[in-house]
Amino acid sequence: MPDCTPLPLGPDVVDMWTVYEHPADYPGEYVARRWVVAMGRYGPTTDVVRGDTLEQLQDKLNGLGRTWLPRMADDDKAVLGTWL
Repeated sequence: MPDCTPLPLGPDVVDMWTVYEHPADYPGEYVARRWVVAMGRYGPTTDVVRGDTLEQLQDKLNGLGRTWLPRMADDDKAVLGTWL
């Protein structure tokens, strides 16, 4: 499992963890994927945290001191929200 501790990415870089419920590539699991935004570009990293339940996944990510943003109406249906 990757370390969920934020990396020192620099002043112009933001990372976030998007939480998915039963995505196609991990059916039956809850998954958080780390995304990075920098200078108008964004994309997923290879960092993935998995849990059998949402509570397991939240326990792994809760200590990051992040703010929970619920999914937007146009997000993929598997997205529950993002820790930013």
